[in-house]
Amino acid sequence: MAWPKGLKRGPRKPKDDTVEIKTEIAEVEASAEAPKKERKPRVIKEKKEETTYTVDEETVEIRKKLDENTLDPFEVLTNEQIECEFEELTQWMGIIADGTETKAGRYSGSHYPVKGCNQTIWPVLAYIKTDLDKHRAAGYTDKTIYAACINFLSSQINGKKKKYGNLMPYYFSVKENKIIATFVTDDRKNKNFWSEGVIR
Repeated sequence: MAWPKGLKRGPRKPKDDTVEIKTEIAEVEASAEAPKKERKPRVIKEKKEETTYTVDEETVEIRKKLDENTLDPFEVLTNEQIECEFEELTQWMGIIADGTETKAGRYSGSHYPVKGCNQTIWPVLAYIKTDLDKHRAAGYTDKTIYAACINFLSSQINGKKKKYGNLMPYYFSVKENKIIATFVTDDRKNKNFWSEGVIR
């Protein structure tokens, strides 16, 4: 665009760099005054030493024996029956003086890891007598003998109902040629066992 005629062009004003310089100085000073963030020292995590647990042979044998002598009550090990009988017990089993009345076993107040325990089935403790040597010689294991004995006892009838209820094997051990048995029954108040089943 042309400059209008008759109008004198005045001298150009020099560019004021003072403001820009001051601004730059202020920015530099501000950055200099701002504290620098300190870097956190690098922490090297020490590797945790792996702990190894040593299980003594006696504990291993006890665990192994528990596994060998425990049965699933709801799993049929055998359908065979082996003739046997309960060893009659006084109420307190001679721990304290008691009468002469005897029964086939006693209800346990313990809770076992079995479905329905103390609700629909109840554990019973008892001694079972049978000819162990004879059955072992025939090729039966102690576990099979125990399960077959429970089958036999569960089949006993008294009148129109089962004498001991429906029995199912759970745990056993053998001592002095007799079976120390823990089994379950669906009869909570069977008169052939001391006490009665606990409801939990």
